[in-house]
Amino acid sequence: MNVHDRAVPVDRRLLTPGVRFLLVLAGAGVLAGLYRFLFGLEASTNLNQQYPWGIWIIGDVSLIALAAGGFTTAAIAHVFHHQHYHALARPALVVALLGYTFACILLAADLGRYYNIWHPILPNMWQGNSALFEVGMCVMCYLTVLYIEFIPVFCERFIGDPAWPRLGRICSAVNCFVGKTMFLFLILGVAISCLHQSSLGHVMVLAPSKLHPLWYTPILSLLFLMSAIMVGFPTVIFASICGSWALGLRPQMHMLGCLAKYVPFLLSVYLAFKIGDMFIRRSFVHLSEGSLQSAMFVLEMIAGLIVPFVMTLFPKVRSSPHLLCAAAGLVMFGVILNRTNVYLVGYQPVNVTEVYFPSLAEWGLTIGAAAALCVCWRAIVTYFPVLTQPRLVATA
Repeated sequence: MNVHDRAVPVDRRLLTPGVRFLLVLAGAGVLAGLYRFLFGLEASTNLNQQYPWGIWIIGDVSLIALAAGGFTTAAIAHVFHHQHYHALARPALVVALLGYTFACILLAADLGRYYNIWHPILPNMWQGNSALFEVGMCVMCYLTVLYIEFIPVFCERFIGDPAWPRLGRICSAVNCFVGKTMFLFLILGVAISCLHQSSLGHVMVLAPSKLHPLWYTPILSLLFLMSAIMVGFPTVIFASICGSWALGLRPQMHMLGCLAKYVPFLLSVYLAFKIGDMFIRRSFVHLSEGSLQSAMFVLEMIAGLIVPFVMTLFPKVRSSPHLLCAAAGLVMFGVILNRTNVYLVGYQPVNVTEVYFPSLAEWGLTIGAAAALCVCWRAIVTYFPVLTQPRLVATA
């Protein structure tokens, strides 16, 4: 089977023991979410006046960063016309779509007045001087673009299906119309993603007195954008390999190995900017302070950047599913840790008198959202034409 084969639904049983376990976790997350929306933030979280955000904001910014695989893969496959990677475009799209969807769910839970989340779509509510306004507008627009890009996947499922003749005819017409304008949405999606990925970093540029010097920098917006681009391909690689294993499929190493060749270059560029900025600002003096912040910064740099950079330099790693999955997972871990450090560990309110540790409801909703995301991914690839390699190598 080659990469140009048509994508088809995966012929696997949906409700496996693993999926049932994830459904239990997702159910616990629903209960935690209901508790939050019924009784409010004060009753359901350990947030306070000095720490107005916690692990939910970490989930938001981390999911958005990891979902960058959608626009990086779309760029290389459709914008730069690398036909070799077209088979990865749909899996990357699904990962991005689910990442942004569940990021918005966590964001709604994190907002005190969640019922006003729709206000940015009204022109009279616009505030052009706000970094969060730009983030909100771009996230809503890009999420809309992602669902539009998913329309052909949905339509192909029912076109020619004798069980759904009328729906099939409607889907055929819709697919024909959307297909003529899809290139516009692909380019728009890449452009919008670059805007809000950087703005998520700019939010903390506005708080120089509250962010530890190891992470505060005037170019934090650029670093956030670069790290999102850097983690895009590793996320696609990690999701593809783990998804193949979960479905009993053989990982498409002929494509993933080629895609992995870009990873050390992207890591080196980001690492150069990170280290260069640290020396220009002389923030390296804080590495010897022996604090939690210095230890977390070292862990972020070594485990999340240097180790996977060295690993992906070797062809043996790029050709091994297990080693490549480990390297890609480390890059993802590094970006998640970076977002955690910037928004939580490195966040230092003035005159701290209180501490923050997530409540049971915060953990429950976060873990439940992650479990629900995995279940939704499994359901989508089971019932819709996303993957292009249906060969069975192990029992699901």
